[in-house]
Amino acid sequence: MMSLPTISIIIPRKADELADAAVQAVLYSEYPQERIEIIEVTGENPSKQRNKGAATAQGEILYFLDNDSVVTPALFSRVVKHYEPPGTGETHGSIVGVGGPNLTPKIDNFWQKVSGYALASFFAHFKMAARYKPVGGVRVTGEQELILCNFSIRRDVFLQEGGLNETLYPNEENEFLNRLITKGHQFLYDPEAVIERSRRKDMRSFIRQLSNYGRGRAEQILVEGFSIQTLMFFLPSALLGYLLLLLLLNTGGKWLWWSFVPLIFYLIPAFFSAIQSAREARNPFLLLILPFWYLIMHLSYGAGLLWGFANAVSTFTGKEKQRSNEVQVIVRKTLGEMDENGLFPNVDGVFMRASLSKASRS
Repeated sequence: MMSLPTISIIIPRKADELADAAVQAVLYSEYPQERIEIIEVTGENPSKQRNKGAATAQGEILYFLDNDSVVTPALFSRVVKHYEPPGTGETHGSIVGVGGPNLTPKIDNFWQKVSGYALASFFAHFKMAARYKPVGGVRVTGEQELILCNFSIRRDVFLQEGGLNETLYPNEENEFLNRLITKGHQFLYDPEAVIERSRRKDMRSFIRQLSNYGRGRAEQILVEGFSIQTLMFFLPSALLGYLLLLLLLNTGGKWLWWSFVPLIFYLIPAFFSAIQSAREARNPFLLLILPFWYLIMHLSYGAGLLWGFANAVSTFTGKEKQRSNEVQVIVRKTLGEMDENGLFPNVDGVFMRASLSKASRS
């Protein structure tokens, strides 16, 4: 019987932020704790932080989480099965990476859950909805369904391929996945390999999040080049342009009924999507809120995409404030057995061995 692979958990965060909830959840996982390493990397460039963490890591598998990612107890045990060689596991040896969705916690407030429903809507997010809810079965996939707050990869492959593009954030994982897929590597989406991660707490933060996603997509396209596959990402910008044109066409007391036809064709599927979410949540109020949230989501993304292109080519928009490249690696837990006090190496005293804590409650 083959031994379980070692896993290095890599968590980037800002220096003034904490990752205690993420670390605690890892320590409470069912995976043998002596085969888990936990690395936090502080800084202002998440792509560089993850690369630095990967270079420091000793585990065979890198598992990337965000500082607010809360793993389920069985997550790691499930994911490592996909890495087993032919004849010994669920998949085959050509798989180099595995990821799954990040779900909205039940403890999130109403507006956070509204954002979660919007992100998980096929109408609003197309294939990317699979990043925010379980969709379908285990399958080979690409950048549209995987997200770096819940993603694992073989360490040797990550390092061999040069890691993440440190000039990109967000969308650094999207470019990375596309780059490796073109070289023949395969990645799996497992709908049951879930974590929980809280959504933005208000509309302003949600708008900023989606506009950043749009900007990141623009920067990714500039790195990779335009293709037919990238056309779909321009749809939100087209919607923004259409609504501005709609306002111009219907000013001064003029009402051109035909100019509203595209808007009607947008709103009909939006309401059907809202009906589905309202039924699942058993909350009819979502019927009124979600169509508006979808619109805000699309317009924010579309504006961010245009800003990303403009910011790259124009001297008038101004460049964003450069992030500091200084990073600091903090090894919270090394690989190895627990000590005589029931603590694992390099773990602060408050982080007791998970299995002992469980036993004390039974």
